[in-house]
Amino acid sequence: NELAKAIKPIDRKSVHQICSGQVVLTLGTAVKELLENSIDAGATCIDIKLKDYGGELIEVSDNGCGVEEHNFEGLTLKHHTSKLQDFSDLVNVETFGFRGEALSSLCALSDLSIFTCHKDAKVGTRLVFDQNGKIVQKSPLPRQQGTTVTVQQLFYTLPVRHKEFQRNIKKEFAKMVQVLQAYCIISTGVRINCTNQVGQGKRMPVVCSSGTSSSMKENIGAVFGQKQLQSLIPFNQLPPNESVCEEYGLNHAEVHDGFYNISGYISHCDHGVGRSATDRQFFFINQRPCDPAKVSKVVNEVYHMFNRHQYPFVVLNICVNSECVDINVTPDKRQILLQEEKLLLAILKTSLLAMYSGNVNKINLNNPLVDATGNFRKLSTEASNGHIKEQNVSERGALVVSKLREAYSLNQKSSFGSPQKNPWRNSSNLNDLEQLAKKERFTIPVERYKRFTDCYRKCLTPQKLNLTAVNECILMDNLEIFKKNGFDFTFDEDGERTH
Repeated sequence: NELAKAIKPIDRKSVHQICSGQVVLTLGTAVKELLENSIDAGATCIDIKLKDYGGELIEVSDNGCGVEEHNFEGLTLKHHTSKLQDFSDLVNVETFGFRGEALSSLCALSDLSIFTCHKDAKVGTRLVFDQNGKIVQKSPLPRQQGTTVTVQQLFYTLPVRHKEFQRNIKKEFAKMVQVLQAYCIISTGVRINCTNQVGQGKRMPVVCSSGTSSSMKENIGAVFGQKQLQSLIPFNQLPPNESVCEEYGLNHAEVHDGFYNISGYISHCDHGVGRSATDRQFFFINQRPCDPAKVSKVVNEVYHMFNRHQYPFVVLNICVNSECVDINVTPDKRQILLQEEKLLLAILKTSLLAMYSGNVNKINLNNPLVDATGNFRKLSTEASNGHIKEQNVSERGALVVSKLREAYSLNQKSSFGSPQKNPWRNSSNLNDLEQLAKKERFTIPVERYKRFTDCYRKCLTPQKLNLTAVNECILMDNLEIFKKNGFDFTFDEDGERTH
């Protein structure tokens, strides 16, 4: 009808729900926004607690400056923030957050409560908000300086997204861990600890940074361990050479020296040092985590020139004048636009080529050579006329024939039919038996396969596996598959956290 075709404003509640669903898209985004608020508040200790991988509850506590009472009302309102006054401030913004959308969006997508105590307040306050960001409950409670934000049932107001979120919760959790690792690396002097509790089980550590480190290098060691740190080399920035400038369409004579300042670490190009995936590649623009696709592509392409089967561990912080960066591109602020981007790519390619060209075909003397001769069984060298003794040959031949006959006999007694006469029982033709054995490999009865999978034996000395939180989740999800293939696992809930 004509009324339906008329252009009219959408009601504010619908606008709020529509926009909120575009700001917080994933579990990683929700945790990232709360973590950034804590860092912006000057916190030095941040504790993140998840229940059921974040599907049931997300709780972020910090020891930051807290929230003053006169800011309670605007705390969760759309586009309310203390970090910007007008658009011109965006050029020089130094905080992670600046749009005032995160808490408002979380109110619309979940049940949100905030427990805070400002540094000048004598007592803390617990606030409960409705889906519109309005305070519905306010009660004074004692607590130390800082803020705790609790998010329950994320995405439950969007039924389709909530169902999809719960179905892929393990994948969401793995991506969230990578997001946390990036902030642990770049945030010096801040202790970030994340734990997860499944059901009524024990709370397990996920990610932890020391909080006492004063450099990126120390943070990498704290998050990923000293073994990972020893496989890295510092990034050495060089000006782009003429050939690379020509490749990117740059005039070598007009290249600005000092426009970019790049620091960080990257894997050696030796085989076995890299990784099978790009799960440990972290890029920062002015210490802000981001996903620069072109930068990542150049780094991986150069690395594959020297190690084509693996991907590097990368941590690069790219510093540039804030006026040359646009960080307000996507809702999650992960996509960033740069001036002179081709210059950045040329610097990266020239520097990486020089770093790896100088290290190729060199032996690392810090890695001791291992004498592996003890791992091999010595064979008898006694021979007649250069050949093995005929007695050994006949014994081995008899053993092979015996095994093949036994295997074929078992096959004939399977449940697929009554026992049949074995035409090869009196045959000594080894070639015919070998052909029969090859055929048998592809016609193993189901009953024999079941007997094999049910009769695995425990190792005399069980092997200890040090798995990360993400890999442990993958193992737990596929225990039945491993068990069917003869592997069994026990989990030590009191074990130390691994990297």
